[in-house]
Amino acid sequence: MSDQRAELAGGLACITFAEPPLVAMFERELGLGVPLFGDPGRASYRAFGFGRGSVRRVWLDPRVWAAYARLLAAGQRPRPTREDTLQLGGDAVIDAAGTLRWIHRSEGPDDRPSAAVVAAALREAAETSTAGA
Repeated sequence: MSDQRAELAGGLACITFAEPPLVAMFERELGLGVPLFGDPGRASYRAFGFGRGSVRRVWLDPRVWAAYARLLAAGQRPRPTREDTLQLGGDAVIDAAGTLRWIHRSEGPDDRPSAAVVAAALREAAETSTAGA
């Protein structure tokens, strides 16, 4: 996502369920250049219908291990986590009027849309909002 920051800029934000001290650490370490918000109570996760994964899907699925292998091959190291590893996330595009225009609910930790798919959803939402104005 950070490689396509310029294309995705303008209203992009990340929400995590981490507590505030971890959110600040993520901001420093990841340097995404987008606002990062903490939602420890997971109200936004419930509102968007982001569910929970099973131990089997999160830790025993070969797709997850393949994703970790790709990260390792790219020189990235997994970090130990104190967070809830079964909480699934997703991606949502909300237009300037607050209307949900697109959503992807992850079915596992490896189930993420590409930056190009998110960018296309953002463009479509912007065009739809502009056309309706």
